[in-house]
Order: sequence, then structure tokens, then C-alpha cells
Amino acid sequence: MSVRDEERWNEKYAKREPPSNVEPDEWLVEALQLIETACGKTEPGQRALDVACGLGHNAIWVAQRNWCSDAVDISTNGLDLARQSATANDVDVRWIQADLDDWIPASGEYDLVVVFRFLDRDTVPRVVRSALRPGGWLVYETFSAAQCSRSDNHLSNPAFTLAPGEVRTLFPDFQVVVDREDVLHDRTVQRFLGRRQSDG
Repeated sequence: MSVRDEERWNEKYAKREPPSNVEPDEWLVEALQLIETACGKTEPGQRALDVACGLGHNAIWVAQRNWCSDAVDISTNGLDLARQSATANDVDVRWIQADLDDWIPASGEYDLVVVFRFLDRDTVPRVVRSALRPGGWLVYETFSAAQCSRSDNHLSNPAFTLAPGEVRTLFPDFQVVVDREDVLHDRTVQRFLGRRQSDG
């Protein structure tokens, strides 16, 4: 990213109000149910990271489910709105302003990493691998290449979409639980749930 990216996102959020309702992405809800089925309910102290969190709805929702929730984004304006929303919902989230091109999370600190609508084929794998402990979970959703064939497509650059099965190539060392394309009413996406394999 760059200063220009930060300015663009700050401008986007400049006239927005804090979200009044916190509605998580539906894939996060489904994926967390699958994780809880596999591992049981969240234990106190388990940590989650929302990458490129935007207005923070997923980070806030995860915090409401007893995760210690951190969230990172480049936009100071977006994070200010997210912080207000978290306060209104009486949850604590640690908001981190950073350029993801340069940011490296502490190694192995997180049990869960969440990424929605953000695709950088270098940055996302690097951040996820640094952040996740062995055995930790990745919940990922972003636009599929099929998005560009939709009549309501708004993407101008197909490079910001994933080919079917491409996430597996970005995380070849992860145990794949779900890897599928979903056609929704307003978009077509790739959805991935994977678990980082234990070291060694």
C-alpha cells in the first residue's frame, strides 16, 4: 500500500457515521461454527486478528464471542469509526493502524485470522503465517474470478480476484477444511477455511 492508499480510504470514510448495528459477514459466522464444532467453544484468552478490517464489524462480532480481538487497517478514519462502534457495543478491540505492506504481527500470537475482501498475493500469506500459531485457523473470503462475468460487477481489475482453488496455492501447508466458490445475490466469492499445520 502507500500514503496514497491511506488517503483514498480516509476520504472514503470521512463522511461516514459509525455503524449502528454490527452484522458479521455470513461466512465468518458459518466458519466459526465449524471451528467450534471441531474444537469446542472459545476458551478465555484465545486471540483473533482481523486483517484489513475496514469499519471493524467482524472484529467486534468476534470480540462479542469472547475472543481477544485485534484488528488492523491502513485508514485512521475507518479505525476511528470502528472504535466508536466497539464502544457503543461495549466490547474491547485493539485497533492497529498500519500499512500491511510493511506490518509484521508478532509471531504465532493468534488462534484465528480473519481476512475479508482483501487480496494481495504477497502480503496476505506473509501476515497470516506470521500471525497464526500452529493449529490456528484462517477464515478467508474475497472476490472470485467469476465476479468479473456478473452483470452487476463493480471490479475493474481482475487481478483482485481469486481463481477457483487459488487459495490452496497461497497456503499449501494448511489443512483445508472448506474451499469453495459461492454465488451470492450481490457478489461471487471464494471462501476458505484452513488450519495451519503444526511445525515440524
